[in-house]
Amino acid sequence: MLYWFSVLIVLLPVLASANDCISEKKLLHYLQTVEPKETSKSLTIGATYYVRNWIYSKRENHLGADGYFVMNWVNDSLAFYHLNPCNPRIEISSDNTFFWKPDVFFIHSEEYEDDKTYRFFINENGSITASKRITRIMPCEVDDTKNPFSNATCTFSWKYTNLGSFDTISVETGKLITKPKTKENLIMHDVNYNSTSDDEFQINYHLSQHPQHLLVNFFYPSALFMVPAWLSLLLGPMAITRCCILMTSLILQCVHFLANEPGLLGNGGVTAVSIWKTFAYTFTIGIVVELILITLFASMGRSKTCCFSKRRSSKYEMEPLYEEMNDLRQRRTRKTRNCCRKTALVFDIASFVFFGVVIVVFMYGFYAERSSMVNMVNDFDMESLHIL
Repeated sequence: MLYWFSVLIVLLPVLASANDCISEKKLLHYLQTVEPKETSKSLTIGATYYVRNWIYSKRENHLGADGYFVMNWVNDSLAFYHLNPCNPRIEISSDNTFFWKPDVFFIHSEEYEDDKTYRFFINENGSITASKRITRIMPCEVDDTKNPFSNATCTFSWKYTNLGSFDTISVETGKLITKPKTKENLIMHDVNYNSTSDDEFQINYHLSQHPQHLLVNFFYPSALFMVPAWLSLLLGPMAITRCCILMTSLILQCVHFLANEPGLLGNGGVTAVSIWKTFAYTFTIGIVVELILITLFASMGRSKTCCFSKRRSSKYEMEPLYEEMNDLRQRRTRKTRNCCRKTALVFDIASFVFFGVVIVVFMYGFYAERSSMVNMVNDFDMESLHIL
């Protein structure tokens, strides 16, 4: 018992000195009054942008990011590890900063909303960390001629405006870069850092559209809506039935394109998606025009003046489109002449083959040469038409 009591007496001064640490209030007073060391002419500064969430606006068609911009640098005059601090890190409000800090200007990015001030933390070794939550719209360069397999590079840029007193400036950003998660139909491939000759620092986020997302939700349904319009060519002279199928197909395409407009980053102008939509509309309208021509054949086939009839009337007569309804009511009408009936049948079969070849050739060409299609349309000079 006496032994343990003696050990406790010996350890009491040691334990007391261990608990005799410097509070944050005393540390702050010390840092504000400490004699600054001779300013070094070299500076090593680290900075990065930690993306928390991607913000994609389908209406404005731009990509934004919500995250924290973090900087760190070292000021040897503010080291306090030798003072036995209670906390190896203290926070300084932006209103009470008494040390040099870099001024940052964000380049080529439109502001959503930012925190008004930075949060500063001083570590015991003299390193300073400044962080600020900002939400920015990033400029993106997109190869939108290759949708849905296009790639985009979105850049977060900044510049320091008060580094003139330093002769040597080095930036350590690579080790701070993180690969943020993406959402919507975007895939993050890589993140890298680079600087320009104008002392501009950049973090480049390399993204791509999710091809399965576009193929399943946009291209595949649109292709399905064109199939009934194409198969309606096999219905022959059933004008009313074919018209209902064609109008339904056209309405479904319009609703689909409006409701499922793909969220694509783009540089403006005509894109591969625009080419696809134009073809879908043109394909269906082309079959509608074919139906009008076939209906004219049927109407002329009932006329007394068609197909070299021996009996000719004094005026030209044509049965209207709704005569098909009269046939359904078993109303007695003139029969379509054989020559017009056979001509219409051949025309329908030829149109079925023609439109089938057109849709197959276009889909293959769209997959293989959509980039050339888009460039050809965008590079076309409208003034060369000399319409007026």
